[in-house]
Amino acid sequence: MKNLNKILELIRKTGDRYLFEDEKGELYAILSARDYENLIMQHSEIKDFTEQELLNKINKDIAIWKATQEDEKLLDNWQDLQVKNKADHEQEKEDEYYFEPVEDEE
Repeated sequence: MKNLNKILELIRKTGDRYLFEDEKGELYAILSARDYENLIMQHSEIKDFTEQELLNKINKDIAIWKATQEDEKLLDNWQDLQVKNKADHEQEKEDEYYFEPVEDEE
């Protein structure tokens, strides 16, 4: 019980949560009632949404998820990007075309 009081005091001071594992390997969390209530309320926020508000939230969440997936894909594949060396850059320069105005021959 003495250890539990120490844990609770730390939770009060830091506002953190404490995770512990029982004999069976299951994890449990100790958190303040206020933090627990905030967790519950976050999930129940959508109960009061109109259909349009809910659709907007879903679309926003999907957009955020897609952007995250694209960022992760870029991070995973950055090594596949080819580094241009000087010869490649000079070859591109040779392939550039410039148009010059033609003067009328009257």
